[in-house]
Amino acid sequence: MDINNGMNRSGGMEWQAQTQFRANEIMKKYWVHTWISYAIVLLDIIFLIYMVVFKMDYRINYIIGGFAELLLIISVFALYGVIAAIAILVKWLGAVKIDMALYEECDPFVYEACLDRLHPLFYKERFAVLHAMARYYQGDEYTAEEILRNVNMYKLKGLYKLNYYILLSAISLKKGEGMRAAEFEKSYRRSLKKSKKEQIFFKILCASNNLNRAMENEDYQSAFRFLSERKVLDSGKCRKWTYIGYSLFEAKIYAGIGDEKSARLNLNYVISEGGRLAYVKRAGELLQKLDGNVADMELSNGEMENGELSNG
Repeated sequence: MDINNGMNRSGGMEWQAQTQFRANEIMKKYWVHTWISYAIVLLDIIFLIYMVVFKMDYRINYIIGGFAELLLIISVFALYGVIAAIAILVKWLGAVKIDMALYEECDPFVYEACLDRLHPLFYKERFAVLHAMARYYQGDEYTAEEILRNVNMYKLKGLYKLNYYILLSAISLKKGEGMRAAEFEKSYRRSLKKSKKEQIFFKILCASNNLNRAMENEDYQSAFRFLSERKVLDSGKCRKWTYIGYSLFEAKIYAGIGDEKSARLNLNYVISEGGRLAYVKRAGELLQKLDGNVADMELSNGEMENGELSNG
């Protein structure tokens, strides 16, 4: 028996067990919110039926008058709407619990495990984009691309649409398919609406792509400019996982211009706070590269000193 393989399998099983355990904790909170929202809606319907059928019969017009009756009907339905809105809010707060697994805990594996427990009847295209995001930030870009290829982009709106284009563009640029990324930009532009939010989303896509292009070309001055532009477009609404990604870009830029101290500060932040995002592995690789450069310089300096001593 290969002991090392056995240890790896054991570690893998333990890792999966921890992932499932955390996902179960999050989903329990999600379902509590969901069932509370369903209970609120049920009570809301009962209240509406009670008021309309049993309280607001034909005699009420004679008692309070026609105008007052109209106001009462409006009040009842308005209250029904408020209670329904509360139910939607409660359910949304449950969904936020799942989002936090990725956005704040920086754990795309737990995030995907939570998504696997959901079986939506509607908006399946949006759900597929979320699965692709989980895979992409795990470092599994191949599966992320395969998922996105099967998505009907015309059914996507808002952030789902933006993330669809950002992910495919980033994957294309990493594969050296710059023309394909440019086609995604053109496709997004053709689908643009006049809303201000849509215009901002398109600028975010362009800034992200330009940032990746500049990094590939080792044009670090332009990369820093596009990164700053992307931060401004986010308008301070970034979550933790976004800051982790920005820090990795900053580390690469600083390393590229020779500022290793600033690069290390950013890399250490990514490693300590990045959870299980793919960014952490990339940060570790870059940090090892910087350490290797320092070791090579020390070795080179040592050889020069030894050479000088021997010559003396």
